[in-house]
Amino acid sequence: MRVSRFLMAAGLALLVAITMSVAPSAQAKTDEDYDKLMKGVGAANGAMRKATEPDAIAAEAKKLQALFKDVSAFWTARNNKEAADWAMSAMTHAAEIEKAAAAKNTEAIAAHQKELGGVCQTCHAKNREKTETGFAIKKS
Repeated sequence: MRVSRFLMAAGLALLVAITMSVAPSAQAKTDEDYDKLMKGVGAANGAMRKATEPDAIAAEAKKLQALFKDVSAFWTARNNKEAADWAMSAMTHAAEIEKAAAAKNTEAIAAHQKELGGVCQTCHAKNREKTETGFAIKKS
């Protein structure tokens, strides 16, 4: 009985720890938080574009949807409606990629990946600048 309570407590602690490691992107408030969030977007997008199996494409597209929701919340909190709207558009394209992958529709996957890339480029051109160490949010 004691051991099972201990295991339940340990399992709950592990679940909380995992949730907390994923949750910071949902709470992106600082430029550093946002940088981590965008690195997650880059990783998921790269994995999605390299994937050859529809299930893998769909899984990465699903990750992108959650990440872009967080990106939109970040920009909304910063009163940048334009960037928030671009993030929502990116989220929509990621959802369409997921649907196309489920239907094994390679043309639709490619079309929405192209549209997604265009949305990303537009937002980056407006809101991102190159620095000595990488990129940063442009100061208005």
